[in-house]
Amino acid sequence: MTTPDTLAASYRMAGQLVRRMTHDLTADDFRHQPVPGANSAAWVVGHLAVTLWRTADRLGAPDLAPLPPGLLDAFTQTGKPAGDQSALGDPAALMALFDTCLANVIAAVPNIPAAKLTEPATRPGTATTFGEGVLFGSLHIAMHTGQLSLVRRSLGKPPVV
Repeated sequence: MTTPDTLAASYRMAGQLVRRMTHDLTADDFRHQPVPGANSAAWVVGHLAVTLWRTADRLGAPDLAPLPPGLLDAFTQTGKPAGDQSALGDPAALMALFDTCLANVIAAVPNIPAAKLTEPATRPGTATTFGEGVLFGSLHIAMHTGQLSLVRRSLGKPPVV
């Protein structure tokens, strides 16, 4: 398995986790915040879609459609407790955007030049190389599935992993 294969697989599997965590959520479930200040499934999925869109853009994904107006503001991390998240959009549309952005990243990963993967990271954080930064994106998705699991459990839904 090559490095691009591994990176693409990590995004594919992380996307599967999101799908498993949300497959049986209703529109009302998507808006549910398990405790005051916590994120809803709608916010998590929208945030991941925006993050994936930014990753696809950084990776030079061709024909990348612009995000709908207002999405960057609605789904960017603020570092503050979440407010009311009852009007973040249609869950089916958010999931479709997530799937599209995920597919764009997975399609762009094989086109990353091998030398680029070992360049120093361009964004501060835990990654030391560009390749580690790309890998972290899939870990970011997996981390947020923990929030989706909490939403599920607070709704009385069974665990899926």
